[in-house]
Amino acid sequence: MERILVTGAGGIGGVNFVRALRASKEKFFIIGTDFNKYYLQFPDLDIRISSPRHADPNFIKLVKETVEKNKISFVHPSPTSEAQVISQNKKSINAKTLLPEPEIIAQDKLVVQKKLSENNISVAKTKTVDSSSDIEEAFDSFGKGPVWIRAKKGAGGNLSLLCNKAAEAKHWINLWVEKKKVDYSDFMLQQYLSGKNLAWDSFWYEGKLVASFTRERIEYPFKHISPSGITGTPTVSKIVVDKEANRLGEKAIHAIDKKPHGNYAVDLKGVSDNRFYVTEVDSGKFHTTTPLWGYISTKVLKQEKERNLPYLYTMLGLGKITQAPSLGNDIYPDGTYLLRHIDCGDWIWREDGYKEQIL
Repeated sequence: MERILVTGAGGIGGVNFVRALRASKEKFFIIGTDFNKYYLQFPDLDIRISSPRHADPNFIKLVKETVEKNKISFVHPSPTSEAQVISQNKKSINAKTLLPEPEIIAQDKLVVQKKLSENNISVAKTKTVDSSSDIEEAFDSFGKGPVWIRAKKGAGGNLSLLCNKAAEAKHWINLWVEKKKVDYSDFMLQQYLSGKNLAWDSFWYEGKLVASFTRERIEYPFKHISPSGITGTPTVSKIVVDKEANRLGEKAIHAIDKKPHGNYAVDLKGVSDNRFYVTEVDSGKFHTTTPLWGYISTKVLKQEKERNLPYLYTMLGLGKITQAPSLGNDIYPDGTYLLRHIDCGDWIWREDGYKEQIL
């Protein structure tokens, strides 16, 4: 029985990752860590270990000790922050991983945007500020609102707000600076794109695209009480087949990593002329619902086992599968909705009336 360590196991992505592995016919002994002792109760683990946060030097010490004590074969870090720390230390961790190099993971959004632009990939117009006095001028350079204000780093719409006026942007940025959460230079002002919100998820092995699929994000949980209307993972999303999303997704990954290896996620936003812009690239992580789709693939759709991407990724990482298959783009059926909300269960649904509860 293979022994796996999942860090950040109590987060949505971690819970779904463990769930996807449990859905496969393979037997895994899974140990999970998380700094939140309450969330650590959610995943189906054999052993639960409370951990410090990723920035604490004791985090990587705990990972190494857990690997040695429990004879761990493979380490999967769930959140990006932990993936970066583990990638930085992977040579001293006595277990296998399947991660990009640390400099590729969790890059500054502005740096990513520059790389994309240099490779002729459309990105949203962006401005940065260094002080409060720069905000109004930066906002006015867009001509008119609305303009997205967002942090350069972080997920889930971190510190984002859609502002119609320069005064709103100034109040928002000043608020977080005064709270000493960030500096002015940590913010970016970005062109608002009003079209479709797509997520392109992909898995690569030694520079080769193994598989990808595209989702349209339609609704977010509790959007009515979030200042930006975005709260990270969606409650309603839909599998879509879009050749342009596939083209841009692959091109964006190659722009930031010449030999991609691991999991990569690309966010795209549309405009009125059906053109897409790449707004973000995340390396070394699954989007939170990617492993849930792996679970759905195995338990509900009854697809070939390799389309459960967490399973395939883990077995390749362990060396149990020695040659990565070429599954290609669009591995899940077009038009399949994923509906999920707190205390309501998780469902897949199609507009022809088909509906099935999966959790």
